[in-house]
Amino acid sequence: MKKILFLGLIISSLTAKGQTVTELQQQIAILEQQKIVLQEKVDFCELYNNSDVSETKTFNSNFEFKVLECKGNSIEQTVELTVTIKHSLPNQQLNIWTGREKPIAYGETGNSYDFKSVKFPNSRVSMGSEQFDSPTNLLIQGKITFRNILPQTEKLSLVNGTIQFKNKDGGGNKAQGTFEIKNLNINWN
Repeated sequence: MKKILFLGLIISSLTAKGQTVTELQQQIAILEQQKIVLQEKVDFCELYNNSDVSETKTFNSNFEFKVLECKGNSIEQTVELTVTIKHSLPNQQLNIWTGREKPIAYGETGNSYDFKSVKFPNSRVSMGSEQFDSPTNLLIQGKITFRNILPQTEKLSLVNGTIQFKNKDGGGNKAQGTFEIKNLNINWN
């Protein structure tokens, strides 16, 4: 009788352990799925927090296009990008579109910000663009400004615009491209 009772306890404990193992396996599977989702969120946060280095894509492989500074003015609620352009082509005439295809900036929350102005040395307004000359192998510096940006905006996640260029002294060779700047921290004053 004791053996039967003991055998019954062992069988019932094995059955209980079997259910526990199945339940544990299900919980482990759920935890593994949650771990994947959490890891994706952690990776995104690390990417965002460690994105102090901005990425710049030039509008054409023949041109160097760099951002020197991104300065915010909290009183005027503007952000001004100081950029440089350099090339080794024959003298070029560049147009940064300011009309329908004007530059646009996006903040880290997805808000888009209005283009205000663009200024390069000796630039002039020409049919929906700001036009300026870029001599061969000469680094020129200009400013692109956006407005209605509040000081709590810490970075611009994307800035882009279209630039058209052609041989200044004739001969055609007209082309255009889009520049992109990503993960640009704003230095507010």
